[in-house]
Amino acid sequence: MHGAHALAQALLRREAALAVRQQLAASTSQARESIAAAIKAGADPRDVLPAAPSPSATCAISSSTGCAIEAKATVSFSMGGAASASPCPSDGCTIYEQGNDAVTEGRVIADVTAEAVSPGGAVLASRDTRLTFRTWRVAPYTALTGTLDQSIDGLAPGGAGDDGGAVPNGTAPGTLIDVLYENQRTGATTPANVWHAEIQRQAITTPAWSP
Repeated sequence: MHGAHALAQALLRREAALAVRQQLAASTSQARESIAAAIKAGADPRDVLPAAPSPSATCAISSSTGCAIEAKATVSFSMGGAASASPCPSDGCTIYEQGNDAVTEGRVIADVTAEAVSPGGAVLASRDTRLTFRTWRVAPYTALTGTLDQSIDGLAPGGAGDDGGAVPNGTAPGTLIDVLYENQRTGATTPANVWHAEIQRQAITTPAWSP
C-alpha cells in the first residue's frame, strides 16, 4: 500500500508540473496580447504599462469527484530601463533599440507566477518566470525576446539575455530593426536609423521553482 501511495503522489506531482508549464505558456500569450492591445490603442511603446490580464484559473486534471488539480497564474508588468544614445551598433553584450519615430522600440517586463493547487488548497507545484517583450509602434507591436527561470540558470548563470536588437555575428543575421526612407519616384533609399544602446542586464537572482 505504501508503494502504491508513493507512486500516486509522484504521478500527481508530475501532472501538477505539466499543468504549471501549460499555464505559463497560456499566460505568456495573454501578456503579449495585453501589451499589443495597449500599443494599438495609442500607448507609447517606450512608456507602456498595460493592464495585467485577470488572474486565470483552469481545471488541469478532472476526476470523478471534481477537479483534482487547478492551475492558476498572475501576471504583473514593469518597464525596462531606458537606453542611452549611440551612433551605430557594434559587437559585445549590447542591444540596440530602434528610436526612429515610426518604430519607437522599447521593452516591457512581465513577471508571471503559476501554481498547481489541490482541491484542499495545497500548492503542488509553482513556477515564477520573468519575460522580456520587445515593443514597437507598428504591428505586431510586441514579441517575446527574453526569458528567465531556474530551468536555464544551470546552463547560463543569470539567465537568457535579451536577444532583440543584436548585431550580426558570424552566420547569425542579427535582430536589428533597420529603417530606410524610400523615394517613391526614384526608388532610392537612405538610412533613417536612430540607435539607442543598452547593455544586457544580468539577473541577480532567478525566479523560484517548487518542487
